[in-house]
Amino acid sequence: MAGRSRRLDELRARLSGGVGAAALLLLATVIALIWVNSPFGDSYEAFWHTELGMSVGDIQFSLTLQHWVNDGLMTFFFLIVGFEVKQELVLGELADPRRAAVPAIAALVGLAVPALVYVTFNLSDGEVGAWGVVISTDTAFVIGILALLGTAVPPQLRIFLLAVAIGDDVGALTVIAVFYTEDFNLLAFAVAGAGLLAMFGLRRLRVWRGPAYLVVGTVSWVALYLSGVHPTLLGVAVALITPAYLPRRGEVEAAVLRTRMYAQSPNAGYARAARLSIERSTPPGPRLSELWQPWVSFVFVPLFALANAGVPLSGETLAASLTSPITLGVVAGLVVGKLVGISLGTWLAVVLRLGTLAPGIDRLHVIGGAALSGIGFTISLFIIDLAFTDDRLANQARVGVLTASVIAGVLGSVLLRIAARRRPVDAGPPLLDPPVDAERDHIRGPVDAPLTLVGYGDFQAPYRGWGAIDELQERLGDRFRYVYRHAPQTTVHPQAQLAAEAAEAASAQGRFWEMHDRLYARQDQLNAPDMVVHAAALGLDVPRFTRDLGSGRFARHVRHDMESAQASGVTGFPAFYIGGRLHTGPHDARTLAAELLAADGATETQQRAMTASFPAVDPRRSVAVAEWNLADLLDDLSPDLPETPESGGDQPRLTDDQLDRLARLGRQRAVSRGDILYRPGDPGYDFTVVLSGAVAVVGRPVGQEQVIRVHGPRRFLGAFDLFERTTVERAAVVIRDGSVLQLTVEQLLEVLVADAALSELVQRAFLVRQAIGLEHFADVRIVGHTDDPHARRLREWADANGLSSVLIDLDSDDAAEAHMTKLGLVGADLPVVVFARGGVVLRNPDETQLRGALQVT
Repeated sequence: MAGRSRRLDELRARLSGGVGAAALLLLATVIALIWVNSPFGDSYEAFWHTELGMSVGDIQFSLTLQHWVNDGLMTFFFLIVGFEVKQELVLGELADPRRAAVPAIAALVGLAVPALVYVTFNLSDGEVGAWGVVISTDTAFVIGILALLGTAVPPQLRIFLLAVAIGDDVGALTVIAVFYTEDFNLLAFAVAGAGLLAMFGLRRLRVWRGPAYLVVGTVSWVALYLSGVHPTLLGVAVALITPAYLPRRGEVEAAVLRTRMYAQSPNAGYARAARLSIERSTPPGPRLSELWQPWVSFVFVPLFALANAGVPLSGETLAASLTSPITLGVVAGLVVGKLVGISLGTWLAVVLRLGTLAPGIDRLHVIGGAALSGIGFTISLFIIDLAFTDDRLANQARVGVLTASVIAGVLGSVLLRIAARRRPVDAGPPLLDPPVDAERDHIRGPVDAPLTLVGYGDFQAPYRGWGAIDELQERLGDRFRYVYRHAPQTTVHPQAQLAAEAAEAASAQGRFWEMHDRLYARQDQLNAPDMVVHAAALGLDVPRFTRDLGSGRFARHVRHDMESAQASGVTGFPAFYIGGRLHTGPHDARTLAAELLAADGATETQQRAMTASFPAVDPRRSVAVAEWNLADLLDDLSPDLPETPESGGDQPRLTDDQLDRLARLGRQRAVSRGDILYRPGDPGYDFTVVLSGAVAVVGRPVGQEQVIRVHGPRRFLGAFDLFERTTVERAAVVIRDGSVLQLTVEQLLEVLVADAALSELVQRAFLVRQAIGLEHFADVRIVGHTDDPHARRLREWADANGLSSVLIDLDSDDAAEAHMTKLGLVGADLPVVVFARGGVVLRNPDETQLRGALQVT
């Protein structure tokens, strides 16, 4: 059963990799040819020329079935093509001019040479205008053949050919728009343009659900059709005005939080919020491509082939095609023109040093790929429908396209097979090049750990995809090591190079991982002055760091990492390597852990057992919730309790503008002394801002533990558990009359996603509060100075005895002095040890005193 499941998974992977789409396209072509050449051939024309339309009053709109496919459904084909173009121009291979130069020039020459070849064959008969038939490559067929060739094709060649195809598509779309538009109607075109502006306006208004766009898009499509411009170009226009960007951290985190809420309390409301949040966090281009790609590949394009590939292969048609300059021009243009044009363009770009080919691609690979690009099926048939009015001549062109596609497919496959025999390509995903080097690479975890994950990253990437690393370290422990290499995408992330060099400058002082974590946590602070601030915060030798960074001495290390990424076949980021091979697919912790374990020889059963989810550990959960008598609690809370002093940003006061933003979604209510805002056992609580009066947060009955903090006007309650919807373990009690502003978690997230500054303020406060909470629950608290040898001695003693400890540093902690005063201590008492259990306080104790206190507690 397991073997059968594996074979099914492999089959699905091959089909989704392009083979299935190409096979279905070929099948539809064969069916069309059989149908039109069968005894029922007349029904082919009759069926596809059946009128289908609608009427509203005196207004009628009707097209043949063939035109509904060619002009309607193919709009979605061009939409997907447009998304690919936009993605590559903004974020992909074509975003960097030098990396784009070779495939761009190859595509340009590969457009011009086939057109010239076709024109050479047709100068004398007046059908020169159909030169557009031979300029485009059918990407679906090319991807399908590359998938069938498998390891015979280096991954770098596939990337190169896809980049050429993108340039090819841009040229073909331009040709259709400029040269194959007739009877132009300016008014209808203006209406279509207004529809595009309306779509842009909807996006600016953050309307991102489908129905509104469907209505506007339909009106724009009809208007473009009536204007004389081919309506399928609407798909391209929509794609080009759709923003392309990487997933945004805030939106992804909001989706994670809403999903967690649903997991903890499954209900329809949380399910809808989680689904919408996940959709909103995905950029629109990839989201729409994911939605429409299966329909385009497996329905619309095969239907197009079925409607257009039906060529009557009668003796008369074949005889005419053998001598027809149209047929010969199409075959020569696609087979010879594409091979010569792409090969020549690539050679020119390399010789002129406008760019370089990726490692692993040689001359024969380029020639084989260029030959394969002569498959011009889909767009070639599409342009035939636009370029010819005489069915007899159109059929001759179709015979040429079918013949050329077969010749190009066979020729390209043979050449690539020969190239593979001359220079075998290792089976499977691309290999890491070079392998991990413990002397050079940055490794987090034991150097000799058996489970190795190598990641290429960019410090400015909005969503870096490394969130699973911490979880992997927690799950796999000392068996796991993580290796980081730089891959700054400087075209889209101009500060990423400097950030990578700053991490290397910190590495020279032994602090790479501290700088790595800090840069990823502060992606809005990556300018040169920010780097100096980061270095100072980490305690680095700032003058040395600044000199190292300014000299550019670490640019070579970053450049070598980038060369490694290119040699290893990295095409997108984040990119992970497991067992020295490129990991494809999701990069969540569970998937990566299973792959790591599989690479280490674990069975499927062992993988499932070892990758089961573990609950997050919160130190507060170890404290049992006592049975609280909240009615008696108020007697112990004086209305004169002062506000808790701020400690490193844990108690910020909100500005008027920030309060206004929150008030737009929240609700304000009056509160009186004794009101309970939340209590132990509640399933969660609201985000609460004190507008007037005061609120005390209590962890356990006052007789056992002091009030955790007191909030006054303009301060907010809560911590990260606000988003977790877990059982509340504290109480928030109003001690002075006033008013509060409250927002649900969903309302708070909506405000935070829209206001980055407020989001950072809240998150920083929650982080500091979490740190204070961790200190609060340490077994031993040591009050003193970091550089005091006695303080270090006490921390080492705690570690040796299995106790968690925290140092409250008088030099850096604003609340340390208040802590000293509260305990009635003076400087001569330092360092001071406070045992959390039992509350024993020792002044600069020796070993005997420490052992005695340990027995008492």
